[in-house]
Amino acid sequence: MFDEAQARAVAEDAIDDGDVVLGEARELNDGWFFPRVTTGFQYCGGVIVNKKNGRPLRVITHSSLYDDPSLYDRGYQFNDYDLVVLAVENMDESVRVLHALGEVTTDKYYKNDRVYRVGRALTEAEVRERLSQLPCIFSGRFALRVDLLEQARQAGWFSFKAFEYRGKT
Repeated sequence: MFDEAQARAVAEDAIDDGDVVLGEARELNDGWFFPRVTTGFQYCGGVIVNKKNGRPLRVITHSSLYDDPSLYDRGYQFNDYDLVVLAVENMDESVRVLHALGEVTTDKYYKNDRVYRVGRALTEAEVRERLSQLPCIFSGRFALRVDLLEQARQAGWFSFKAFEYRGKT
């Protein structure tokens, strides 16, 4: 179990900027949130350190977790997700939320004796098609929009499990 002092040391190490100044710790159920108080433009707005395993999560400035660190205690503890949709109660709202997450798919083209791979966001129709066969999986960097997932969970629009996406398997 990591106490505040141990967690602060981990948080400071997680930010590779020599001018790191972390503010007062905010204790969460599952971790410690240390907001970054350095002035100027900053991509990393702070770090949450897991109390059990000491794993740091760099929190993006003005992301859902930055604005509401308690989302961490509700299971949003990653930047990249495999989101398994298990059931849909409201198709239109589910499509709206899942489309807004901006999952990227790759189209492949052959032209001029080359193969091209071009990333693009899923269309609403593609999201709806995926939801027609459950369970289905959406993967991507959803850390900026976990507030939408929590809104969907609370409203009961769809049920899901969230796992950390760890790259290609």
